[in-house]
Amino acid sequence: MKLPNGFACSVVALAAALIAGCGSLHETKAAEAASVRTLEEVRGDTLRKAKAPSSRPVVGLALGGGGLRGYAHVGVLQALDEAGIDIEVVAGTSVGAVIGALYSSGKSPAEIRNLAENLDVASLTDWHISSASFMRGDALTRWVSSMTRPIESMPRRFGAVAAAIDSGEPLLLDGGDAGMAVRASAAVPGAMQPVDSPHGPLVDGGISSLVPVRFARALGADVVIGVDIYCNSPRASGMSFLTTLTKVAQTQTCLVSHAETAEADVVIAPSISVKDMKSITQRDDAILAGYTMARAAIPTILDLLDGRGTGKSESTALQ
Repeated sequence: MKLPNGFACSVVALAAALIAGCGSLHETKAAEAASVRTLEEVRGDTLRKAKAPSSRPVVGLALGGGGLRGYAHVGVLQALDEAGIDIEVVAGTSVGAVIGALYSSGKSPAEIRNLAENLDVASLTDWHISSASFMRGDALTRWVSSMTRPIESMPRRFGAVAAAIDSGEPLLLDGGDAGMAVRASAAVPGAMQPVDSPHGPLVDGGISSLVPVRFARALGADVVIGVDIYCNSPRASGMSFLTTLTKVAQTQTCLVSHAETAEADVVIAPSISVKDMKSITQRDDAILAGYTMARAAIPTILDLLDGRGTGKSESTALQ
């Protein structure tokens, strides 16, 4: 499955920008994305809506960005499904938004895995080299739209997290066309054209909310499971120009995201390395890594849901 590059791939975009020189941003209109909201607006809306009494807490997933490492999200979903954990809220960033949109639309983990195994990689690559980006993003938008339904009609509450490029503020797209919402969330600066919005151009949400725990909670989740596929994964080796930029990007992103990720009730953070999008072995290893780490976290999640849990779980210790 060709998944949109995560924030780590911004180093490639940066190199392209340096070569191409400065140019104006060619923005893609977000008219189909009916709702672009700040964290405060989402929180306020949730508070205004009366919540029906329930004997069980609402479980939310915060699916993080990380490019091809996103295969691990499929394994996490599979483990949670097998354990009978009912997910009602999903917030996703970048590749987390891709997987989250499919899952929130009603597709099972098995169906999502089948898509990952059978999708033609080239079909999501619409090269359009300019001073602003490598790709338009139209192919990704069409594919996600064809595989999902309008966000308001999804059986799970869903939102894709993007960032306002001028301020860095994280924003939630939780209405309208899922393809456009995912496109904004996955628009790696320089690699894919920004998406225009009332808040200004939107780019990959990983620059400000890599694992969107706060939005998952703002959408109504009582217990939030954060899935970080990026910060516990290996750094690039070597000291070449691009390798150095990759290391810096990963370090900076993870420093920014640490505080929010730590707010999750449970953190699943597998160590993943996927370098070849055509490698079946690397894909399957990533899925297995997500599955294994999620399985290790199941007892803690069940304790929280039963009201017995007293703290957070950092499942990265289970490797």
